[in-house]
Order: sequence, then structure tokens, then C-alpha cells
Amino acid sequence: MGYELESGYLRKAQRIAERHARARAIVLLSKFRPTITTKTRQGVFTVSTKDQGVGGNIFVWRQHEFDDSLAAFDFLQQRGFLPNAKNVMLDVGANIGVISIGLIVAGRVERAACFEPEPTAYDLLVRNVRQNGLSDRIACLQVALGDESTTLTLERSNENFGDHRVRSTAPIGTVELANEHQRSTISVKSLPLDDALREPDVVSASLGDPTLMWVDVQGYEGFAFAGAPQLLRDGLPTVTEIWPYAILRAGMTLERFCEVVATYWDTYWVERRGRFTSYPIAVLDRYMDELGMGMYQENVIFTKGAPRFAATA
Repeated sequence: MGYELESGYLRKAQRIAERHARARAIVLLSKFRPTITTKTRQGVFTVSTKDQGVGGNIFVWRQHEFDDSLAAFDFLQQRGFLPNAKNVMLDVGANIGVISIGLIVAGRVERAACFEPEPTAYDLLVRNVRQNGLSDRIACLQVALGDESTTLTLERSNENFGDHRVRSTAPIGTVELANEHQRSTISVKSLPLDDALREPDVVSASLGDPTLMWVDVQGYEGFAFAGAPQLLRDGLPTVTEIWPYAILRAGMTLERFCEVVATYWDTYWVERRGRFTSYPIAVLDRYMDELGMGMYQENVIFTKGAPRFAATA
């Protein structure tokens, strides 16, 4: 028993040392090369060496939100909100594809459509889809998703490439927590999600009916939901990031966000102490208060009505 315990500590220490070494390595590599490719638990990914967010996690930790995505998917399937096979997901704000690629590699999802407006992230997304052999199972569209067809201003973070955000001309609240006004900006095409699903590249992928949506668009989620009344009318199970500060920065009040969400779903689920706990959507504002107005955000699950499929063990 003592030997096994000692061996366990040694393995843990070795893993920690390896992560520290990779963290130093990516900083050094950023001075000489723009990208690096690594094998992870959720697939093979090429990441930017300058990205301290998703890319940094992938290189240093060999995963990004992989356990979270598996836990959310398995919960929805075990509860009967998802079918037992041939799931199709929409990955909104896909970044470099870690969620959709990871769930397909893990055998949870059959096919996916990815939406990502930022050019560097989109190029890496397409590359990662291809090098994981998933070009025939994942459709990629370089577009932001909002409530209308228009052109949006996207502000880009220099450190965390997962924190590129749509910039509102009239953000609600004037306090900046990350000096957002100093960020560089680009113009990106935006479509309502209902329209994006009719784009030729998506249609030609023959995805079928989506069974799950994963959304992470740094506060612009309410606008993405508002642009999908047809898709969401039956309460498509959706995992989404909730970040009150970013919602206000994107130009939507928290009251309006709650109204939009309540149009489609009647329940939200939050992970508490390793278990998902349900709450009526009518008290989502209380959860917003719990998160506060800082840089803290969490993923929640939205569902509607009773489960439609047989629950799994």
C-alpha cells in the first residue's frame, strides 16, 4: 500500500512538472513560431502560441473544458433530453473547435456545425477539423450569430483568444474591467442562426435536425438566441456560458436577456457539488446576481418540458 501511495505521488508530481515545462515552452515558442500542434484528450489541435486562453490550456493541460462538455452531454442523455445515438450539435462561437471536435472524438456526437467569425480562430478551426479526419462530419461557417443580418464590430483580445467579443455601440454600464476600449477591432459578418442554418455550406453537410447546442460568444448569447425562433421553438437543449458583465457590455440588459431565454426554455441547470441542480427559468435573475458583475462566468444548461427520449443508466 505504501509503495502504491508513493508511486501515485510521484506520478502526480511528474504530471505537474510536465505542465510547468509546457507552460514555459509555449512562452518561448511564441517568440519563434505562430502555431504549434499537439495531441490531447479531445483530439489533435493546432493552436496559436500567443493565446493564453483556449490555446494555452490545450497545450499546457492537454484539454479545454473537455470534462465539462462530457459531463453536460452525459447528464442530458442520461436524463432523456438527448437521444442515445446520432446526436447533432451546433457549436456557436466555436473558436478552434475544441468542444465539437472533442465530443465527436469521444463518441458522443455524430455530426456538428461550427460558427466562428474571427479569422485566425476560424482558420485554426478548419485546420483542426481536417487533421482530426472530420471534414465530412463538421460544417464550418465564418460568421457571427445575432438577431439580424448585418456587420458587427469584433474586438480582439491580445492575450486570450477565447475572449474576442462583439462590441456594442451602446454598452450598458460604463465601468471597464479589462480595458476593452484599447483592443483592436475588425468587422465581421453576422446572421441570425435560423438563416445561417440555410447557408449552402451548412445545408450541403446534411446534418439533419440538431439535438444539442453549445454557445460561448462572450456576452452576445442573448442576441444569438433572439435570432433563432424557429430552431429554438421546441426548446433545443442548450449549454451556454452566462457572464452578466459581458452581457451588459454587449448591449443587452440582464432583464432583456432573461426575457429572451424564457421565450424558449423553462428550466436551467447548474452544477452544484458535482451534480446538476434544476431551477425554474423565472428565477434566472437570481443566478445572475449570484455570478455578480465581475469577470466570473459559468456554463448552464437550458431545457424545456419533460425529457423526450428514454433515460440511460
